Amino acid sequence: MQIRLTSVLALVLISAPLCAGEPSLGPAIDGYGPTYPINDRDVALEEGFVHRVAFDVAAYSDDVASLSAGLVSVARFLNMHARNGVAVENMDVAIVVHGPALKTILNNDSYQARYKADNPNLELVMKLHNAGVRFYVCGQSMAFGGIAISELAPPMKVALSAMTMLTVLQSEGHAVL
Repeated sequence: MQIRLTSVLALVLISAPLCAGEPSLGPAIDGYGPTYPINDRDVALEEGFVHRVAFDVAAYSDDVASLSAGLVSVARFLNMHARNGVAVENMDVAIVVHGPALKTILNNDSYQARYKADNPNLELVMKLHNAGVRFYVCGQSMAFGGIAISELAPPMKVALSAMTMLTVLQSEGHAVL
């Protein structure tokens, strides 16, 4: 019994710093992208470093009322870095959307026509765009899915394919997540 109590106490003391605080939203993308503070980290963020990241967003829930987990991850990336002193200008972020995630970036009229619901992602899309995030859409996924350019929400840019766009972004120094 004494060993079990000691083990539980040790586990609580070790994990307490990791679980301290509550997740918060913002500051880069207000209302989205919850992150936890990590105050006792061993790796410092390099001052002036430009984070070049391309998010590969292909998955989307079958629940048409849910937010895209991929887009929320982008908001989390921006928020956690901004909260830790990285200027938004030092985050060169692109999103490449393909496959089932195409429904994420449909304009509201098209989303309603297809899914009988409002697109829950549009506000987040615009907040990401306003923070400087670029959106690229896979032309191949659009063709296979029967999606016209007129159905896309602004500010989408159509690429030949997701594979092509991810290759281009990688060659420009973006890490693909």
